[in-house]
Amino acid sequence: MKKAISILLILMFIGGLVLTGCGKSVDTQKEEAPTEPVAEEEPMQVALVLSGGLGDRSFYDSSHEGFEQAKKELGVEGSVLECKNDPSLFQDQLVQASENAQVVVVVGFEFYDVIQEVAPEYPEVNYIYLDNVVEGIDNITSITYLENEGTFLAGALAAMLTQETSIEGINEEKIIGMVGGVDLPVIRNFQIGYEEGAKYIDEDVRVETIYAGDFEDPAKGKECALALYSKGADIVFHAAGKTGEGVFEAAKEVKAYAIGVDSDQRYINPDVIVASMIKGVGLSVFETIKKIQDGAFEPGKVIYYGINEDGVDIGYGTPDMKQIVPEEIKSKVEEIKAKVKSGEIEVPTAK
Repeated sequence: MKKAISILLILMFIGGLVLTGCGKSVDTQKEEAPTEPVAEEEPMQVALVLSGGLGDRSFYDSSHEGFEQAKKELGVEGSVLECKNDPSLFQDQLVQASENAQVVVVVGFEFYDVIQEVAPEYPEVNYIYLDNVVEGIDNITSITYLENEGTFLAGALAAMLTQETSIEGINEEKIIGMVGGVDLPVIRNFQIGYEEGAKYIDEDVRVETIYAGDFEDPAKGKECALALYSKGADIVFHAAGKTGEGVFEAAKEVKAYAIGVDSDQRYINPDVIVASMIKGVGLSVFETIKKIQDGAFEPGKVIYYGINEDGVDIGYGTPDMKQIVPEEIKSKVEEIKAKVKSGEIEVPTAK
């Protein structure tokens, strides 16, 4: 009997150990069960494709500033592809960008034909096309600027600053000048606004314009500007990209004035550059990328940036710079700007 009881106790003890072991095994499995990793959203990939190249301190650099702002503030990633004004690179660079990015910002009217060939091959890519208009392709969104509104202000400013000059064969005429890059609708749009702004101030102001035929040739820009100064112009505005740097050199040489373009260019030479017609290229790049990231973007549209969208304006440099434009003229420019904004002044367009 005692033997039977002993055997029973031993069996109960062993059973208890087995049950305890099983309980520990279940708890251990619960503690060590792998958890599902939290998926991190990949940064948006953006490519900036330039028909020209960085370093123009104007149009291309402004687009790059918007791209860099998007990288810093929105966390997007990507790269810049420069074509250096070589048409043989346009398609290859655009295809390369399309293979690696969700958003491709295409900068330059020169891509007009190429983008229409490439974009349909990459329907999942959003193309943001700057400075020209393509319609009818769902994944191409065009951004165009109302340069004429900005240059209306620049022309008014120049007309108010210009002095009466007396040169051989001309009796005390007020003359202002403009150097254009290439004779294109977009540059004609700069020209018409500049001319109309000057006439708004003074019907007798004469506007002389010379086209350099190039956006990348400062020597040609200087030659054109010197020709305008020799005709009696005392202020020359440029819409010529890198070529416009030659306008500033000419102004310095003859001790005259110049007006910059696209970016606030006064820092280049604040002694001769009185102001700049600012074109919000960087702003438009940043705002469009943000809309895409926020899911508030409608592809395939044409977006306009004028005075009402803060897309064009006049800049006078930084506050530490000695100001050439008197405050009363600045105030008059602001009054004109308000009238354009309200629609009281309608500026003609050439595109």
